[in-house]
Amino acid sequence: MSKGYLVFAQAGYIEMAELLARSIKRTQSSVNNISIVTDQPCDIELFEHVIALPTNDYALTAEWKIHNRAQSYKLTPYTETVMLDADMIFLDDVSHWWDHFFKFPMLITDKVKTYRNEWIAHSPYRTTFKANQLDDCYSAFCYFKKDPFTEHFFSLLETIICNWDAWTIRYAPEHRQRIPSIDLAMAMAVKILDCKDQVFTPLDFPTFTHMKSGCQGWSFYSEVWTNHVDCKITNNGLRLGNHRQSGILHYVDKKISNELMPLF
Repeated sequence: MSKGYLVFAQAGYIEMAELLARSIKRTQSSVNNISIVTDQPCDIELFEHVIALPTNDYALTAEWKIHNRAQSYKLTPYTETVMLDADMIFLDDVSHWWDHFFKFPMLITDKVKTYRNEWIAHSPYRTTFKANQLDDCYSAFCYFKKDPFTEHFFSLLETIICNWDAWTIRYAPEHRQRIPSIDLAMAMAVKILDCKDQVFTPLDFPTFTHMKSGCQGWSFYSEVWTNHVDCKITNNGLRLGNHRQSGILHYVDKKISNELMPLF
């Protein structure tokens, strides 16, 4: 049985994927393998496997290149995998989470936190989910194992991503999202397969701090969250505003990655 993290990096996300890898190597006591799927040069010493982007590049003409994450099941070198977004860092050891993961064929994050360590109760980015009665799915942290159910789930995910208009017209027609999203594709797949018990857990993990501005509960905001909160590295770790950060941070903003590099 092999365990590890998997990250995709295209279109300028290599430096962020490398920062993510360094954070995992620095903080994780047991599972700290990470592999990358990319079409760009990278620091091969940071990754257990550097996997070439498949010939069937689902994101070939897309500006927002998330599509190929639907191929994670086929591409992962691990028996048990956590699929991650590149613009994340690990601040604490979450190795114990894996002791719970193996009980499930797949676990999708369905609850995330603000930088104040509060559960996000409302997100303006989830209008399509709510209008179509779809569950919240945050694919930025998603566990799966090699399993017939998971293979079927990812096969459906690929079909949805590659035929986006047809599937959203049928399963998410209200406030229809024109640009493909792995989060929304997963939510539709969960509904189609009626598999909540197999992909969600009532526990308070897996989770992460989601730094999209609209998730923070601010009355007025710009989409650049650093316009509203200071980011400081102190002797006690990373602080956003007056709040020390812990767990996993999904910092979202590419520009902030340079400020985070001294942490690792």
